[in-house]
Amino acid sequence: MKITPTTLSLQQFFAVGNEQFLIPAYQRRYAWGQRQQRELFDDLRLLPPGDTHLLGTVLFLSDTHRPGINQLELVDGQQRVTTITVLMQVLARRFDREGDADTAQELTKLLQCKGVDRKAQAKLQLGDLDHEDYLRVIEGGDTSEMENECLRSVHEHFTK
Repeated sequence: MKITPTTLSLQQFFAVGNEQFLIPAYQRRYAWGQRQQRELFDDLRLLPPGDTHLLGTVLFLSDTHRPGINQLELVDGQQRVTTITVLMQVLARRFDREGDADTAQELTKLLQCKGVDRKAQAKLQLGDLDHEDYLRVIEGGDTSEMENECLRSVHEHFTK
């Protein structure tokens, strides 16, 4: 296995329109609590203008690229990537409510991928146990009936 490190901004990380990040079934469920969520949010919120933040390593296993959506198995960094996508969605909704539809649309576009059929799908696909709850958060559905309390909590925390 060849590991090739690449430094990317969040925009670069999410920008490839036909890539989907897949969390394999053997990975643990989303489990970040409020402490981890708050630490990540505060790290980002307290950055001086123009400064950057190292989010850490994210490791993917990739197969041969083919037409359609290329699924990259996310084997390290799933908790951070999931948390960041929830934060991005919450921010997109807030920008939309405050009348900045362009920024809302840019964020929403980063959270989607499309294959040759041009049908939008979630950029991140969680394991079977969490994906339905994750889609409720990303698509703005009813989160009161979610099974994964941590996913519901991160959505509520960032919304507040």
